[in-house]
Amino acid sequence: MGSIEVEGKSKEEAMAKALGQLGLVEQEVHAEVLEEGRKFLGLIGGQSIRLKVWFDDEILRLATAKRALEEILAKMGVQVRVEGDRRDGTLYLNLHSESSGLLIGRRGETIDALQLITHRIVNRTYSSKIRVVVDTEGYRSRREEKLRHIATSLAEQVKTSGEAVPCEPMTPDERRIIHLALQGDKDVETSSTGEGALRRVVISRTREGA
Repeated sequence: MGSIEVEGKSKEEAMAKALGQLGLVEQEVHAEVLEEGRKFLGLIGGQSIRLKVWFDDEILRLATAKRALEEILAKMGVQVRVEGDRRDGTLYLNLHSESSGLLIGRRGETIDALQLITHRIVNRTYSSKIRVVVDTEGYRSRREEKLRHIATSLAEQVKTSGEAVPCEPMTPDERRIIHLALQGDKDVETSSTGEGALRRVVISRTREGA
């Protein structure tokens, strides 16, 4: 949990300040009155109230991610509606737009870039990182299914030839899908090689499968 302290002439004004700073709604926070009846901002005048407003870090990061995506896509001139959810420590953001093809880009390059930028924005001030997934029109699930098919097909090729086979360069999430798809196959093993954008998974025979 995180918290901020705010001051206003009334509880409503102080709460509005807090919600404006956080980008959350009142139902997503909990407020505690720290002080009431003091001079507003320490000056002569009306009374004020000071609140401590508690919030869930994941909810705040989700709201931050949605705002960031909306601002980025607005600058790209793309009309889009962003829906967000959080499950099992991961933020999921789904983009609804008539320009889904533009959002995905060639081989998913655009949506992967949007995902990377959003990940960096929501994690930049935290020591603990949270996973971010950006999707549109079910692209991620279709891509995952395709990668699983590639993994099993290449694994069969390796079993037949006995030669290790490298996959094409992939993102960290895509490499993870390949690793997981083959982790239960005792005849092959996977490893990663290369650096940066050229990093790829290599599928090879295990000693048991040789």
